[in-house]
Amino acid sequence: MRILFTILFLISSTLILSINGGLNLINKIIIFGDSLTDTGNVYKLSNYTWPIVPPYYQGRFCNGPNWVDRLSITDKSNYAYGSATTDNNFVQGLTKLNTLLVPGIRQQIAMYFNDTSNSSIDFTHTLYIIWAAGNDLIFNSSVTIPSIMNSLMNSVRDLLAVGAKNILIFNQPPIQSFPYFSVLNQTASFSMLTIQANTNLQTSIDAIQKNYTNSSIQIFDINTLITKVIANQSIPFTNTVGYCWDTLNLTTVAILCDNPSKYVFIDDFHFSNTTHQLIADSINSLLSYNGCLKKEESLNILLVSQIILIFSAIILF
Repeated sequence: MRILFTILFLISSTLILSINGGLNLINKIIIFGDSLTDTGNVYKLSNYTWPIVPPYYQGRFCNGPNWVDRLSITDKSNYAYGSATTDNNFVQGLTKLNTLLVPGIRQQIAMYFNDTSNSSIDFTHTLYIIWAAGNDLIFNSSVTIPSIMNSLMNSVRDLLAVGAKNILIFNQPPIQSFPYFSVLNQTASFSMLTIQANTNLQTSIDAIQKNYTNSSIQIFDINTLITKVIANQSIPFTNTVGYCWDTLNLTTVAILCDNPSKYVFIDDFHFSNTTHQLIADSINSLLSYNGCLKKEESLNILLVSQIILIFSAIILF
C-alpha cells in the first residue's frame, strides 16, 4: 500500500512545481535552508549536542534520513543550518533553544562560494535549492511578509549574479497545520500569512525571471503537497495533526508514540521521515522528468488531487 501511495504522488509530481521552463539535465545539487533541510551542520556546530541524538537521527531534525538524504543525485552539497533565517543582517537565527548563532541563507551562499571557485562550477548542470523564510517571523514578529520575501529574493539575486542557471525555491508549507501553531487557535491568521507569503514569492520570482531569461527559477509547491497529505488522513499516516516527540530541555526528549513514521510531524516544527520521503519522491521525479513543461500546458492540480483521493478511497475500500 505504501508503494501505491507513493506512485499516486508521483503521478502528479510535475504539478507540484510552478514551472517557468524545463530544468536542464542536472548532475549536481547545492542546497541552502533551515532545520527542515539540515543534514548535520547544526549538529557539528554544537559539538554534536543538538539535536539530541538519539532519538533524533544522526544530527537531522527528524527520526530518520530527511528529503536531502534521499535525493537520487549523489553529488550534492548541503549548507542548511537548523533555525536559519533568510539573512542574519535582516533577522538573526539561533538554534539549540536560542543559545547558538547560525548562518542565514545569504551567509550559507557566501560560505558556498568561499568553498568553490566560480570557474569550476558547471552552472548549466547545477541545481540550487532554497527552502527557508519560516524562521524570520518566529525570531522577529515585527517584520513584514513582503520584507521577508525581499530578503529571500536577495539570496536568489546573489546566485543569479554569479551565473546560476537553475534555481528551485520551496514555497511556505501550511504553517497553521504545524503542531506548534495549530494549538494557538489562530488558524485563519496563520493561513492568511501563508497565502500572503506564497503569493508574494510568486510575484517576486516572476519579476526577477523577466531580467534573467537564460535562467530557470522555479517554485516547489510544498504547500500543496503537505496540505494534500494532511487532508488524506489514512495513507500512510495514522496521525496528521499531533507530534511524536517533545523536546523538554537541552538534554531530554519525551517519546509520546510508538511509531513516529506513522506521524506527519515528528515534533512541534518538523516532519517525520515518512513525510520527508514523499518530498524526496516528488523532487526525484522532477529531476528524472525529461520533457519541458510550460506553465500554460500544465494540468489542473486540483483535478489531479481529486483523482488521487478517489484512488486512495478505492484502495482503502
